[in-house]
Amino acid sequence: MVEVTIDPTTRIEGHHGTELEIEDGTVTEAKSMMKMFRGAEIITVGRTPRDAAQLTGTVCGVCFLCHRLCSSKAAEDAARNASAFDGPPANAVLTRDASEGIFYLWNHAIHLFALVGPDYSDAVAGTGFDRLDPLEGDGYMGALESQRKIMNALAEFGGRSPHPLSYVPGGLATRPDASTIEAVRSRVREVSNWLGPTEAVPEVLENVQNGTFDPELGEGLHDIVSILVAAAREGAADIGQGPNRYYSNGIFEDPETDELFFPRGVYRNGSVELLSKAEVVDGITEDTEYAWYTDDSGGSPTEAKPPEPEPDKEAAYSWGKAPRFDGESMEVGPLARLVIADMDPFNLREELGGGPAESNTLNRLVARAQETLLVRDQVLEWLDAIDPADPFMSDDWPAAFTGEGVGLFEPSRGALSHYMDVQDGTIERYQIITPTLWNIGPRDGAGDPSILEEAVVGDDVDDIENPLGVMRTIRSFDPCLACGVHVRSPDAEYETVIEPVKPGSAECLVETDG
Repeated sequence: MVEVTIDPTTRIEGHHGTELEIEDGTVTEAKSMMKMFRGAEIITVGRTPRDAAQLTGTVCGVCFLCHRLCSSKAAEDAARNASAFDGPPANAVLTRDASEGIFYLWNHAIHLFALVGPDYSDAVAGTGFDRLDPLEGDGYMGALESQRKIMNALAEFGGRSPHPLSYVPGGLATRPDASTIEAVRSRVREVSNWLGPTEAVPEVLENVQNGTFDPELGEGLHDIVSILVAAAREGAADIGQGPNRYYSNGIFEDPETDELFFPRGVYRNGSVELLSKAEVVDGITEDTEYAWYTDDSGGSPTEAKPPEPEPDKEAAYSWGKAPRFDGESMEVGPLARLVIADMDPFNLREELGGGPAESNTLNRLVARAQETLLVRDQVLEWLDAIDPADPFMSDDWPAAFTGEGVGLFEPSRGALSHYMDVQDGTIERYQIITPTLWNIGPRDGAGDPSILEEAVVGDDVDDIENPLGVMRTIRSFDPCLACGVHVRSPDAEYETVIEPVKPGSAECLVETDG
């Protein structure tokens, strides 16, 4: 048996590592280690619900919009349960939908082109797709320009981006006028034109498979499909296989009907179960057996205390808890949302990934690409529905109330939940469960692995100096991956320089020692 530690595994942030046990070139066991204590819940206690939105909004510098919105939804739910609030106005709901939809476009582009794309580029993997080459490929650079435009659009509504200021409990703290809405719409149209028409996917797929490129059908679309084709050819459908269990909080709410564009529910035992908010909240628990937290920091997040660290805890190996739904691990993210929504546009997962509900590295990429197009097609409709003459902020947001609330949301990476207890306008208890916890948390008290820990088992490792297949699986869950990867093996000591970013300049160091 060979033991390999990849630490960090993240291309942007170095807060995650993975320990692998490898026998005969195959991963037999894994530990997913979240290396940083968060503590945002603790600093919200004693503050107002609006303070919580501001503070938790900075939990993540990548998903910089979702925590602020989810915290606002938790506060609104608590105020509703206290009979002190009727809900945000329709314009606020539409603006939140549009903003998060625009954020999906930004974040999915980062994932597909910067975090995952290099693994399937010509520069790194010899795939022939040189447009995907980091910092040199035309596709990579085109995606960067589109991301800049999307960030400008988000700043129009949020006052700044990242970490916008305008989203608050009760609605929107600013009042976008017609010119602001048009500025956002114009940026989205520019990015939409770069992306290309959704209906062109079958023709573009044929182009990419035949080695042709037609910019009239969308430069971005050709490059995204190139990632999928390269991943399929590299065998991504045969690695990263999860348990085919999925969970989604649902997102994009119709202000008139409360219907969700991506519905709320779970998929298990081969079928979808659409659930109410109460059923979702009742089904969630957190296990702390292998986390550096006290036992009473776990259990139901509607009752557990804010996380209390226990850094010397025996057998613990992660600062992440282990969320479970009805006692089971659940995969979250684009694939989960599309499986629960019964969406497989153009049957791509059926034809490329072994089935629309199959959990594997390729299908996670395919679902993200599919969702990019689905959301893009809806964002302009949400923007068109905003009426600048109507209110954006509720006129009955209470100065003080006593109540308990839960905010359920779906950032691009998956299910997010904020739990807030308020007493006389002051927060008494706060909990957050992030998508990363669902996907790459530790084992639970029964010894059952997290989704990531299960998914990498069975992946082949032909070269322990460069466990590319395992890294492709880890990256398919969309954690932020760093260029400095340190690998330890008991068999040898050596140092190898690889060049995953820009050939000839940027370097990524892989170290292995006995």
